[in-house]
Amino acid sequence: MTGKWVRGGERPKPAPGTILQLRPFELHGTPYYAVSFRFDTDPDTGAREARLSADMIYRDPAPGDRVLIQSVLSVVDKIEKSD
Repeated sequence: MTGKWVRGGERPKPAPGTILQLRPFELHGTPYYAVSFRFDTDPDTGAREARLSADMIYRDPAPGDRVLIQSVLSVVDKIEKSD
């Protein structure tokens, strides 16, 4: 599948990881989450952060959840709970 996501190629596959911390907040009345997470390929001391609207993450996320993290050009645009 080619598409608009990546010039000349496919949208990158989601990467497995773990949620470390969450902080819910509102911006102009829209619920968001600040999510601290680690990809499985990151060192144990590494942590990353993303800010996502509530519709870009599954319901009731919690620290310790195993997830699949979708990003384009290093910008996280979706987090799904891993099975």
